[in-house]
Amino acid sequence: MTAPSLLIVNPNTDARVTAFLRQEAERILAGRATLEAINVESGFAALQTPEQVEAAGRNVVTTLIARQPQTALIAAFGDPGLTQARALGFRVAGLGESGLRAAAAVGPFAILTLGAAMQDAIAARVEHFGLAAKLTQIRTLPHAIPDFVPQRDALTPEIAAEIESLARDGASCVLLGGAPFAGLALRLDTKETRVLDGVESALAALGLRAPHTG
Repeated sequence: MTAPSLLIVNPNTDARVTAFLRQEAERILAGRATLEAINVESGFAALQTPEQVEAAGRNVVTTLIARQPQTALIAAFGDPGLTQARALGFRVAGLGESGLRAAAAVGPFAILTLGAAMQDAIAARVEHFGLAAKLTQIRTLPHAIPDFVPQRDALTPEIAAEIESLARDGASCVLLGGAPFAGLALRLDTKETRVLDGVESALAALGLRAPHTG
């Protein structure tokens, strides 16, 4: 039997973030699917505004049309191109949608993310998916994405402290919103507070991983 295949499309041009995504997907899949992770060929090094997300969506759709993947993960919290890709018949999941739905399934949840300019757009997506009643708050770390990526290991204690604060404010789950967080949920998950980064949730949505229920 041929193993399923997955294409991860990072809608920005930062290869370091693509490496984070690839490593986390490889850990989760554990050889159950063949995996390729790529950046779009052109665009932004980071998606920090709704306008950049919209522009990146066109690059994502162009990439999917060219590659014709069996399954695909659009690996940005704003899910650029997701609606268009589904309309074209691609079997595709979005990092943002998958993470939001999984976090809401746990219980009251908070979002910890990067990029203050995206906060209203994130809130609108939560509302669009009918999850607003479960959302306790959206909190933005005070770091631009290009600054965060090379420092993320050093910033992990700061992220952990924010997760503890959000839990005290009523969140039973914290969703780390954005591809630069890929792989950090495993390090930061606790018995008291579920921490998600969207990657495992997206693979579960594609049928490549059982939903995390612990």
